[in-house]
Amino acid sequence: MNTSLTDNQRLSLKIAAQWFATLCSGEVTPQQNQKWQQWLAQDEDHRWAWQRVESLQGQLHNMPGKFSYQTLNHARQQSDVTRRRVLKSLVVLLGLGGTWEAWQSSAGQGLLADARTSTGEIKTLRLPDNSQLSLNTASAADIRFTDTLRLIRLHQGEISIITARDNQPVPRPFLVETQQGMLRALGTEFIVRQQDGATTLKVLKHAVEITLRDRPAGGLQISEGHAVRFTGSAFGDVTAVTGGAGSWTHGVLSVSDWRLADVIAELDRYRHGHLSCDPSVADLRISGTFPLKDTDSVLEILSRTLPVKIQTATRYWVKVVPV
Repeated sequence: MNTSLTDNQRLSLKIAAQWFATLCSGEVTPQQNQKWQQWLAQDEDHRWAWQRVESLQGQLHNMPGKFSYQTLNHARQQSDVTRRRVLKSLVVLLGLGGTWEAWQSSAGQGLLADARTSTGEIKTLRLPDNSQLSLNTASAADIRFTDTLRLIRLHQGEISIITARDNQPVPRPFLVETQQGMLRALGTEFIVRQQDGATTLKVLKHAVEITLRDRPAGGLQISEGHAVRFTGSAFGDVTAVTGGAGSWTHGVLSVSDWRLADVIAELDRYRHGHLSCDPSVADLRISGTFPLKDTDSVLEILSRTLPVKIQTATRYWVKVVPV
């Protein structure tokens, strides 16, 4: 515990963490929002504590993924559980007691990765063999090139790869390892996304061969223009790759007849905090190309072109709701 704090500051920090966790639930009533504003205005230590909580969130933005919100992403539909988990994490991170086991998670491993991006960042690297590796928002990967193989180990997030012909006397295989299996490029351009309990592969050119972690004998080859989601033991249905699948590598989101809820979920990946969509407007359809570096402007465009408005509890908690 931080003994340099006064009792009032320590109490203010705990209450600020409680308020932050409440707002994190995504189920904030106008009355709760008013009470939070009143609490904030009551005391200088209240404002100091809230600034410290927000400052902590800002400091975490360089970590791959929404590191301080991993529990939120796992429990969005369970607001009470979410609030308790986020509150516990905040209390730990603010130095108010407890332990922090998140370093053992994939996000924790990502902090030490060879290549990583923060939330909202997109980065393209040229690999030693002249292949191209792009990392989408909140992604982390290790790069391992040896005399016998070329390996990308994806810890979290999403990557795009354009392979180059290997200049070694004996060509080395180009592999991507995820938590669910191993992918072998067959002279190709493809996208790999690591999600909770599954990997999604989209092949844009040529083909990729997949070996499952738990069923190494049951491989599958995915050809150009196709996609598949798989776990460590099973493949999902093979589907067609939709248009704009790799548009993020150019800093834009290109969609054609997407549900508003899906657009909002995608934009949420590029923002700090939490962006959500009210179920009553979730099925509105969207087409267009939107800049990923300025999601606020995208939300403004949506509010001008659709019967929706943007509801903001704090700058980190935003919801698209009906007009």
